[in-house]
Amino acid sequence: MLDVLAVALGRTLRILLRLVRPGGGSALPGVLVSNISPQLLSRALAKLPQGLVVVSGSAGKSSTTQLLVRILSEHGLRVFSNPSTANIKQGYFAAVLTQSNWLGRLNADIAVIEVDEGHGATLVDELVPRMAILTNVLSDQLDRFVDPEYVIQKLTKIGRSADVVLINADDPNLNQINFDREVLAVGLGAGFEPEERPAYALNFEPAVELSKQATVDKGEGLAINLGETSFATSSSSAPHALNDALATLAASHILDLDVAVTSKILADSKRVFARNEIVELGGREVNLRLVQNPTSFQLNLDELAGSESPLMLMAGSDIHDPSWLWTVDFSTLKSVDVVGGVNAYDLALRLRYDGVLVGQVIPDSTVAADAFAKLEGPKPTVLFSADAMRRVRRHWGLAK
Repeated sequence: MLDVLAVALGRTLRILLRLVRPGGGSALPGVLVSNISPQLLSRALAKLPQGLVVVSGSAGKSSTTQLLVRILSEHGLRVFSNPSTANIKQGYFAAVLTQSNWLGRLNADIAVIEVDEGHGATLVDELVPRMAILTNVLSDQLDRFVDPEYVIQKLTKIGRSADVVLINADDPNLNQINFDREVLAVGLGAGFEPEERPAYALNFEPAVELSKQATVDKGEGLAINLGETSFATSSSSAPHALNDALATLAASHILDLDVAVTSKILADSKRVFARNEIVELGGREVNLRLVQNPTSFQLNLDELAGSESPLMLMAGSDIHDPSWLWTVDFSTLKSVDVVGGVNAYDLALRLRYDGVLVGQVIPDSTVAADAFAKLEGPKPTVLFSADAMRRVRRHWGLAK
């Protein structure tokens, strides 16, 4: 009875909030539902015949989750998942609220959810995953985690909660963990230069060599080799391809992969929103790129061709310690047309020290977005942190 009441009140609140704030209003209903019926989430997931898969790590959670969901869905499974920015407790309740019936029951075969690396360890006290997928450990969000060791401890607990763990075995922070259960691994194979390999949180212990069930190899492009089958991937960098490999390997342990279906999905460049996403705005295509830490900021900058115009960089309120901007090399940029977000002046100062010509500096994300939208140019591109991303997408009517 509590589940029915929670769903009814949560949906009503969500409707009212969206009348006031189009594109928003999902967090508060999730909080309300979790307080009224704390067991709604665990009861809903426990009824799924193929159980729960959780995806966590410092970076790549959203991309890995989205790809796995897509592969499973294209093979005929009904998949429950959470939006990529709703990866803490109230986000899961909000997702159940929007995807369940009035009794709180999900019309799904399996759940694949992205979990925040800090909150996930608490979540698995209530839920029992069949599989945990761990992407990497980076030296980011130090204002929140203090030390990568804290993240390693959390990921260890998440991994040990599942029946089987899939990891990026090239990350020494993950390959040294004793999960005390079956571990499946992916990693880079042949063809990669040292500078093309991802950088992980510093670890002074000797790396552990694990047998890899899937590898990413470099030839004319990047390919995922899974047993005797090779899948070309549209990902153009090693970190992204490793995430693709994790999703593909996970799918192969959930069902029998249709090679043609899986190949088509991996060759498709469509990715998670704001992860090198192309959207239409005012009749032209705009490239949106989410940056969440120094590594992802650097990766996105390195992927730019130099022809991006107009270009907007945004540092939102989620960058609690803007000093990490000084660890990013912006020297490849010639100019930035708009610098926006709460930390716009910190970002603009950093850019100027690297000799980058800065146009407008606008701390208000929506005002910055409007200024950017008025600029002419052949290849509009935005790099923004999560806070600015959510505000801009909602302002442009892109939020679901």
